[in-house]
Amino acid sequence: MGGLPLPALGLFALAYSGLVLFALAHALRKVQPPMRAAWTAFGLSTVVHGASTVLADPERWLPLSLFWLLPHLLILPLLLHAARRQGSPR
Repeated sequence: MGGLPLPALGLFALAYSGLVLFALAHALRKVQPPMRAAWTAFGLSTVVHGASTVLADPERWLPLSLFWLLPHLLILPLLLHAARRQGSPR
C-alpha cells in the first residue's frame, strides 16, 4: 500500500473506519441500546487501534494513530445520527 497516492489512502481509511464502526455498532445493538452501542463501538475501536499502532511502531505512533483517528472522527457523527434515528420511537 506504500505506492498508493495520499487521496487513495484517505479514502481507504474512511471506508475502513465506516465499515469497522458500523459493523461493530450493529453487532453491539443486539445487547445494548443503539446510542450506547455506537459509543461502545467507537471506544473499543479506539482502544484496539490505539494499542496496535503503539505496538506496531513506537517511533511513528502519531502519524499511524492519525491515520485511523481522523476518519473515525469523521464517521462518528454519522454513526451517532444513525443510532439516534434507530433509538427514536417510530
